Amino acid sequence: MGLQNYSNPSDDDDTNGGMGGFGGPGSPGLPPMSGITGAMTDISDMLIDYNERFKGATPALFRDALIAQSISVLIGKAKPNPLLVGPAGVGKTRIVEEIARSIAVQSPLIPAQLAGSTVYELPLSNLVAGAGVVGQLEERVAALVDFATDKRNNAILFIDEIHMLQDSHDPIYKKVAQILKPALARGDMRLIGSTTMNEAKSFDDDPAFARRFSRLVVDELTREQTIDVLFAARGGFLSHYKNKVSVSDDVLTKVAVIADENSRASTHRPDNALTLLDRAMADTVVAHSSALATAQAANNAAVATALQSVTTLPLGESKLRSVAVRLMTGMATKEPFDEARVLSKLDRIKGQDSIVTELIDALRRDDLGAFPRKRPMAWMFAGPSGVGKTEASKIIAQELTNQPPIILNMGEYNMEHDASRLIGSGPGYAGSESSRELPFDTLESNPYRVILLDEVEKAHRVIHRLFLTALDEGWMRMANGKVVDFSKTIIIATTNAARDSISKNPVGFSTAPERQPLTRQELTKALQEHFEPEFLGRFSKLIAFAPLSRDTFTDILVASYERELDRIALSDPRTAALVARPIDVDVLEAAVTASYLPDQGARPAEQAARTLIEDAVLAVRFPSAPTTPGSTGSGIASDLEGPVDE
Repeated sequence: MGLQNYSNPSDDDDTNGGMGGFGGPGSPGLPPMSGITGAMTDISDMLIDYNERFKGATPALFRDALIAQSISVLIGKAKPNPLLVGPAGVGKTRIVEEIARSIAVQSPLIPAQLAGSTVYELPLSNLVAGAGVVGQLEERVAALVDFATDKRNNAILFIDEIHMLQDSHDPIYKKVAQILKPALARGDMRLIGSTTMNEAKSFDDDPAFARRFSRLVVDELTREQTIDVLFAARGGFLSHYKNKVSVSDDVLTKVAVIADENSRASTHRPDNALTLLDRAMADTVVAHSSALATAQAANNAAVATALQSVTTLPLGESKLRSVAVRLMTGMATKEPFDEARVLSKLDRIKGQDSIVTELIDALRRDDLGAFPRKRPMAWMFAGPSGVGKTEASKIIAQELTNQPPIILNMGEYNMEHDASRLIGSGPGYAGSESSRELPFDTLESNPYRVILLDEVEKAHRVIHRLFLTALDEGWMRMANGKVVDFSKTIIIATTNAARDSISKNPVGFSTAPERQPLTRQELTKALQEHFEPEFLGRFSKLIAFAPLSRDTFTDILVASYERELDRIALSDPRTAALVARPIDVDVLEAAVTASYLPDQGARPAEQAARTLIEDAVLAVRFPSAPTTPGSTGSGIASDLEGPVDE
């Protein structure tokens, strides 16, 4: 609804604290609609008198130019119909309210052509409600047009969410638009419409209707302007909460800052700040009432008496921040960063000690919160297959979010049209009406997720470009216009690209001083053959995972062997007892020789460990049976010769 009249105490009773908009019948003095036989027989049942409602409101701030432009359109001879277009929450409706207020108080800014006019909001739901009989809607709209075009009424109609009249899937609203067209074209009636940028695109489907309007763009207020709006609105909020909550100047200044830091990409100033202030004050009142009820239920008279004696509840910064996070994430919360636990889990990634250290350092810095994130943490893991890129991503996701990552196998997005599987189909295309779940829908309920773009080099370049805004600005626009917030996510892209260049630099398994990790410049140069520079540039970290040496592979095989035996011992101790611990040195050497394939990384190690365990159990239970020498070579190798996808 935009910037509201929170600062006017007199609005509390009839507008729910100045919330504005719908919520009651219009002025009772409007004439009846003769000829209408439906349940709604009076124009007053449909229209809301803005002059009456907002005559006591405080003046709007920082919208003088737009208000003047709107007035100049309204007094024009042809097409006196302004269309206010802008993001949700920037104050489009507030401009209309200010025009109505200025007319009501006979402001000198109002020209003679508008003097004595009345602004009426027309909720479209009121117009079509009960019009079930054929022809009844047409009669109702015709009577409304007669009223609006009658010069004696000096009426200015206002339709919020006017794009609904161009909804091709609702013939009722389309019919209303067709009836309004002639009157709009002649300039006989004055109509103000408001809609968002994206939804205004629906007007392009009906150019004849769109050209009846003069489009005015309503921009978002700056943070400094929003702070001034908050100071002007404070009185109305205090009155609404019966002066039970106090808000200091310092806290009020921080409202706009905290709202910006914790708002979704689809919210805008000043609405995000006003909403945060309102919710924080309400939460303060509810928390006090809850504490009092708890004390009374526990028969703690001292605490109850102390709480009852509190006359004013100060709103603090901590309350603002907790409410801001809840408004953005709902019930989802960020898991605390337990460095020791994450480090112990990442210990499974063998041979990449320097990389584990780098990841822990990045997570530690992010946990400080010194620089609130407006875009995701974005890392690219490059290196040969099977060296721990995907495994590290899964561990980070599980430990930081307590959920598995959102995994996208980018090999499935190797065609240009596969973009529709990420953002949906555009209007008019096949699947545009589908209600199927898209990969990022889950971010609406929990923005704290890890997104894994596996084997990202296999995706089409169009898919790479689709992520540019998400990586740089923290949001992605779906085909239906919905904006998905990525600012709290961690996006990890894995790639096997440039593995030959990385393999020549054996980072992670050599202690020779001359062996240095690839610099970002060197890794970027190697990856630019596979990715566009603007795509690579949006990743805060490019990390090269080293190939695994034979010694590291041996350590991984032993760790897998021990881990599998521990698992078996929990469910079948007798079987686990048949297997020797530790692995015999000669058996281990034979297994490594049979299974170590540098190009496949650590993946063969797990199968080799399982084969060793199976060989040991089979040798005890079936001693006379022919044996397959899996532990000495052929049995293991037969399972591992085929290529393994990462």
